[in-house]
This record gives sequence, C-alpha cells and structure tokens, in this order.
Amino acid sequence: MRSSRLDVVTSSERPPAGGHPAWLVDLFQANVGAAFNVAYRLVWNRADAQDVVQTSFIKATRSISQLRDTSKARGWLLSITYREALMVLRSRRDLPTDPFALPDRVGQQPTPEDQFLQHELADEIRTAIDHLPELLRTAFVLRDVEELPMSEVAEVLDIGTSAAKMRVARARELLRISLTGRI
Repeated sequence: MRSSRLDVVTSSERPPAGGHPAWLVDLFQANVGAAFNVAYRLVWNRADAQDVVQTSFIKATRSISQLRDTSKARGWLLSITYREALMVLRSRRDLPTDPFALPDRVGQQPTPEDQFLQHELADEIRTAIDHLPELLRTAFVLRDVEELPMSEVAEVLDIGTSAAKMRVARARELLRISLTGRI
C-alpha cells in the first residue's frame, strides 16, 4: 500500500534535507486556509492577510531545517504566520483605524438557498468573536476554529499551556456572556 503525499506531511519523520519540494507543497496546500484565517483574524485586511501567508510560506521554506518533528508542522507553520501578522500590526500602530472601515468578513456571501436564521446566527457569532480582545480571540481561533491541540496553541502564541488554556477559557466565557439572550 502506497502512502499518500499527505501522510508524508504528517509523519513524525524529519523532512528531507533542504525540504523535499513535494513535501513542502503538500504542507502548504494542506494549511493555506488555516494560515489565511489566522492572518486575517489578526490584520483584518484581505490583501495584508494574503501577503502575510505568502511571507510566512517563504520563511518556512527557508527555515525548514528548524522543523524537528513533522507531526507538528501545522503548528510550526501557523506560528510563523502568527508572528508575521504581528509584524504587520506593529507596522500599523500609528495609523488610526475606524472599526466601521473594516473590510467585509471572509465567506459571508449569502447564497439564495441560505436560510435567514442561519445567516443571522453566524453573523452574531462572528461579531462576538470579532469583539474579543486580540489575545483571547487569537487563542480561541487557533483552538476552536483551527482545532489545534492546546500544546500547539501555546507554542504558536509562545506561552505556557496553562496560559493558553486560560485564554481559551476566558474567550469562551466572554462569548457565552456576549451571546446570552442574543441567540
């Protein structure tokens, strides 16, 4: 039985020296959506998020030798994306942002068969997530949206596992409070 390319991406073996091109392509294709989601939730600009993902993938390619365990490749890649998104935010610090000038949310284009209540519920949840403090929102997105294990959430955020658990728990509690009575 032959292993698929995705099995190679998630195996616990080290990537080939210099990174095997097919392995890297599979890694990026399997995680481009997650990387974009993390970047977009931090920078709130589609073009900037795409730039962050592209820069992250370039940096990951150049530093593939630093990846010791390919079973953690997704977390490693998202960690690079997270740091790149923070760099974009730091470069914008002096620019005031009007919350009403933020771009539309990703994937919010309704189709004719969408039910009105489902659309309203999704919008309420997105709005509640958007209003979370940045540190809590990032931890929540990594854990509950991108479904990373808590140890990888901690690794991406460069904090301890207990601190990551606390941030996710606080985010969930704030969401529960925010959504109570609205849904």
